[in-house]
Amino acid sequence: MDRAVEGEVVRLLHRDAGRRELEALRDRLARLPDGEDKARALETLSMGLTVKDRLEQHQQRERGLMAVIETAQDLTRIVDIDEVLRLIVRRARALLGCDVGYLSVYDPERRDFYVRATDGAFSERFCRIRVGLDTGVCGYVARHRSPYSSSDYSGDGRFHHSRFIDDAMRGEHIASILGVPLLSADEVSGVLFVGDRYVRAYTAWEISILSTLGAQASVAIGNARLFEQARDALARAGATNELLSRQTADTRAAAEAHEQLTALVARGGDLPDVCAMLARRLGGRVAVCDEGGREIAAANGERGVEEPVEEGRWIEDAAYAALAESRRTGRSVAYRKSRTVCAVVGGEGPLGGLVLQTAEPLGEVAARIFERGAMVTGVVLLLQAQRTLSLVSDAPAVLHGLVHGPGGRSERFAQQAEKYGVDIHRPMRLLVVRAGRDGCAYLCRQLRDRLGASGALFDDVGDSLVVLANAARMEQARAAVQACLRRHRGAFSGVVSGVVDHPNGLSASFERAGRCLDLLDALGRQGELFDESRLALYVPLFNRADAAAIDGFFTATLGRLYAGAAAHEARRTVLAGTLLAYLDCGYNAAEAARSLSLHINTLRQRLEAIDGLLEGWRDAGRALEIHVALRLWRLRDPLRFAAPDEPAAAPGQRRQP
Repeated sequence: MDRAVEGEVVRLLHRDAGRRELEALRDRLARLPDGEDKARALETLSMGLTVKDRLEQHQQRERGLMAVIETAQDLTRIVDIDEVLRLIVRRARALLGCDVGYLSVYDPERRDFYVRATDGAFSERFCRIRVGLDTGVCGYVARHRSPYSSSDYSGDGRFHHSRFIDDAMRGEHIASILGVPLLSADEVSGVLFVGDRYVRAYTAWEISILSTLGAQASVAIGNARLFEQARDALARAGATNELLSRQTADTRAAAEAHEQLTALVARGGDLPDVCAMLARRLGGRVAVCDEGGREIAAANGERGVEEPVEEGRWIEDAAYAALAESRRTGRSVAYRKSRTVCAVVGGEGPLGGLVLQTAEPLGEVAARIFERGAMVTGVVLLLQAQRTLSLVSDAPAVLHGLVHGPGGRSERFAQQAEKYGVDIHRPMRLLVVRAGRDGCAYLCRQLRDRLGASGALFDDVGDSLVVLANAARMEQARAAVQACLRRHRGAFSGVVSGVVDHPNGLSASFERAGRCLDLLDALGRQGELFDESRLALYVPLFNRADAAAIDGFFTATLGRLYAGAAAHEARRTVLAGTLLAYLDCGYNAAEAARSLSLHINTLRQRLEAIDGLLEGWRDAGRALEIHVALRLWRLRDPLRFAAPDEPAAAPGQRRQP
C-alpha cells in the first residue's frame, strides 16, 4: 500500500492537481485501519502536501515577479497614465485574488486624495470618494507612510471614520482592506488598495508584492507629472516661438509698408496712389477727406482708385466725430466694428483724415500701418499745399497791400496783381466771407483748387475770406466761392461789394463790407452771399447796432404790428407783407393787389386791419421810417416775411453735406 500511495501522490503532483484532491486522498487514508502502512502512507501524503505548498508559493512569487516585470514594461510602453494605473490596479487585484482594487491619488491643490483608477467596483459613489489626510485608511497610510490592513473595516477603530466613505464601502460590501503608500521622495503621492467582500487576513508576501506594485504606480505618477511639465514647457516654448514668429512677421510687414509709403512719397506719388497702396495692404476701402469732411481721393483694394465725384462725397457724421477724437489722442479710432479713421495733422492744424472700411476690425499691426499711412498722407497734402503756395506766394501780400495799404501807393502792386489776372486800373469788386478762422483757412485752400493762380486775388484775413477780382470776372469768382461754401459744414455770411473804380477805394470798400457783415450778424442772417446794394441803406442807420437794438427799432416803429403777445403769428406777417407791397407800389392799391395776386377788396380789408394795429402809418412823416422797418424785417426773416420781388429763401439754405 505504501508504494501505491507514493505513486498516487506523485501522479497528483505531476498533473498539478489541486490541494483539494490531495486532501481527499488523506481523508480516504484516514478511514483505513491503523497500522504501520497507514502511518507511512499519511507521512508520504504530508510530504506531498508540503511539496504542493512550496510549488504554489513558487508559482505565486513567479506570478508576482511577472506582474512587476509587465508593469515595468507598461511604464515605458504606455503613454496614457490613466491606462497604466488601471493595469496596476487590475494586476494587484488578480495577483492577490481580491474582489476590489483601487488607487487614490493626492491632489495638492485641495489637499486630499481622490479615486483615479478602480477594478472590480460597481458603485458610482465609490468612484467619487475624496479622503482627507486625517480620515479613513487612506489618511492613516498617508500619515504613517506604511502599509495598513484590516479584516473588519466597519468595526476597526484605529482610524477616523467618515460617514460618506463608510456608506460607499458598505455599498461595495467591503469587509477586509489592504492599503500601501505610493512614496515619491519624501512625499506620499497616493495609496494603492485591495479589498474583499469577506473577512480575510493578508500575508506578508501579499503586503510586499502590493507595496512593489505601489512603488511602480508611484513611478508612473511621477513620470506622468514630469511628462505633463515637459509637455506644458514645450507648449509654452511653442507658443513663445509662434509669438516671436508672428511678431517678426508683423515687424517685417510694418517695415515693408513703411518702406513702400516712403518710396511712394519720394517718387512724387499723390493721394490716389497712397489710398491704393493702403487699400491693397489693409484689404478694404481707403478714402482721404479734407478737414471739412469731404472725400478728395479714394481707392478700393479690389477695384483700385475711384473716380472723384464733382462736388465731392461727404463722410458720415460718426466718422467726422471719430476724427475729432483721433486728433485729440493722436491715434486711429474705430467708430464701428469694421470702420476706422485716423486724423491727418500737419503744419499749424488739421489737414483732414483717412477713413478705412474693412471686413474685419484692424489688428495692432494693421492699425500701425494705417496710422503711418495717415502720416504719409499729411506729408503729401503739405507738399501739395507747398506747390500751390509757391505759385501764389506773393498773393497775400499783394491783396493786403491793396486792401489795407495807404492811398497813393497801390501802383507798386499793379504788376504783381496782373500776374493773377487782376487789372487794378479797371473796375474791381470785393467779396468778403466771414466763416471763422478755421473755416476761412479751409475755404481758402478749397478756392486755390478751383481758381488756382488766375482770375482773382484771395486770402484769409482774420476770420474772413477776402476775394478781389475785376468786376467782369467777379461772377466767376463768386460761383467758385459758392461751390466751396456748399462743402462747408460751418456757418458763414458773405457780402459782394459794389464796383470800385480805383485801387485807393478798396480800403473803404473793405470797411463797408465789414459793416455789412456786422449788420448780417445782428440780423442773424447766415448762409448767403449778399450784394452790398441790398444792405447799403441799413448800414449807416444801424452801424454798431446789435440784435436787441434792431428789435427795439422794430417795436418802436411798427408798434403792435410787430410787438405784443401775438406779434409773430401768421396773420401779422401777412398784414406786414401787404403793407410793404402797398408802400413799394407808391400807395397804388390796384397795383399792390396785382403784385400780391389779391382782390382789391381783400387788400382794402387788410389795410383797414393794419389801421387798428399801426396808428398813423398813413402820415407822410412816418412813411419812410415804417417802409425801412418793414424792409429790414423782411431782410431778417425771409421765410416768414416774403415780398413779391424777393422769393423766400431759408437762412443758411444751401447744399447740406
